[in-house]
Amino acid sequence: MKKLLAIAVLCLGLAMAQSVAEIARQVQTNMDRSPWEATITGKIQLPDGSSQEAEFKLQVIPGKEQLARVEFKKPAALEGNFVVISDKEVWNYLFLTNQLIIQPRAKARIEGLGFNLTDLGDFQELTERLTLRLLGEQNTPAGAAWRIQGTPKDASLGFASMEILVLKSDPRPLAITLRDSSNKLLADLSFNNFRRANLTAQALRKRPADAEVLRRN
Repeated sequence: MKKLLAIAVLCLGLAMAQSVAEIARQVQTNMDRSPWEATITGKIQLPDGSSQEAEFKLQVIPGKEQLARVEFKKPAALEGNFVVISDKEVWNYLFLTNQLIIQPRAKARIEGLGFNLTDLGDFQELTERLTLRLLGEQNTPAGAAWRIQGTPKDASLGFASMEILVLKSDPRPLAITLRDSSNKLLADLSFNNFRRANLTAQALRKRPADAEVLRRN
């Protein structure tokens, strides 16, 4: 009996692992269909330890170009800043100094944040950097959603755990929660106003013509 129970538990574990991989594949396939944008709102912890209201627009061109743009409205310390993320580099535009800081993607972070969100528009890249576990399902105003927990495979992301809510009927992220090693909340973000959009690389790369460009290796 114990042997049969152990086999059943093992089979359930394998099925859950396959389910997480399949969910991730479904999300990536869905998000790669066409360019999209969403408004991200919630709370984030800034490097000084303060918790602030967050609001920013995320625009993504998937596929070979794989380009994303993040425009900050809140918190006030980041208002007017924007970030452009490509497969090779990250542009951080700082409104107060009118500077554009360009860094290799492998080393870059979003200026003003204590954790790394440069993979927010690339679900495949994000999930490849995490060890995933399916926690179950949850009802949300948008419909039933999968709860997925992710643990970073290295410390470069700046957080210890991530929980992602994925809408079942239209596989895409609904919310992301980040915590540190003490289980302290670093970010609690919701994806709102998701829509397919007619975006171009030129529009996502738009920047002030008089910005000072600084390159960092």
